Amino acid sequence: MMYTIWNYTVVFFQVVVMNCVKPVNWEYCYRVDQWLIPDIIYAWELKTGKIVPYQTEKEYLNKREE
Repeated sequence: MMYTIWNYTVVFFQVVVMNCVKPVNWEYCYRVDQWLIPDIIYAWELKTGKIVPYQTEKEYLNKREE
């Protein structure tokens, strides 16, 4: 578990932080409340089972079979 957390931290730093350091990307990175916080909430809901991946697609396909 600790290795997974460390791995995600390193990759986040390499991808997000290093790209947000570039002045060209500043306009896309400074609004953390619009891109990072919603994704953290979504990831937590996936982890806790509140959201099931592709659930709406599954329901749609099941409805079409009936």
